[in-house]
Amino acid sequence: MAFCKVGILSLLLLSGIFLLGVEVEYGNAQKMCLQVCDNEVAYMTCPSSGDEKITEVCVNCCTADEGCKLYRADGSLICTGTPE
Repeated sequence: MAFCKVGILSLLLLSGIFLLGVEVEYGNAQKMCLQVCDNEVAYMTCPSSGDEKITEVCVNCCTADEGCKLYRADGSLICTGTPE
């Protein structure tokens, strides 16, 4: 009888670990990216444009292309675009 209880508890524990692992894997894979303009962004620079300041942009940290840097009006860096 004790062997049966240990077996059932072990099975439940392993099932729980498996399900938590699956949930974490899928939870990280889904990145929600809102398609809105960040009004704080004054300009951005991208590797493809060199040091040229690109103004009048409608981007946010999530929608910026990889390597593009978003800046405030005072020149401080907000973020850098990362690969999806």
